[in-house]
Amino acid sequence: MIYLSTASKIFAPGFRLGWVIASEEVVTWFNLAKQALNLNTSNFVQYIFLEGLRRNVVLKNLPHVRELYKRKRDAMLAALETYMPPGVSWTRPSGGMFIWATVPPHIDTRELLKVAVSQYKVAFIPGHGFFVDQTVRNAMRLNFTYPTFEQINEGIRRLAMAIKGA
Repeated sequence: MIYLSTASKIFAPGFRLGWVIASEEVVTWFNLAKQALNLNTSNFVQYIFLEGLRRNVVLKNLPHVRELYKRKRDAMLAALETYMPPGVSWTRPSGGMFIWATVPPHIDTRELLKVAVSQYKVAFIPGHGFFVDQTVRNAMRLNFTYPTFEQINEGIRRLAMAIKGA
């Protein structure tokens, strides 16, 4: 079993601090991969997070973060209901930071992304990268934690226009 977690969304989004719990062999492979990317995580960031844990900042902040993300999730779900054309479906997550959406089978979300960014100034993560064989071409991951409520509504409206034009 491998357990991955992060402090990024519950403590400080820019910190990019995470951890893994796994067998010694798996951790060794993670260490090699991490060294290939950036050698080590900033000591400063690690000390700041440690102090945040000592002062109970994370636990004190969690109820606020949960409530904010829930409201943003609900705003995105409402926008999806309002703007999306027939044939588009999406998850209704009970936690997390993303909504998984599926568009009609004839739409390749990698191609849709190019149009969405260039013509509609909206972006998403194409779903193919979440599958080992990358065979799923008509799915996408939508993040609701970063944008404002207004940006969520406008972004989904623009995404819906891009999908209608595909």
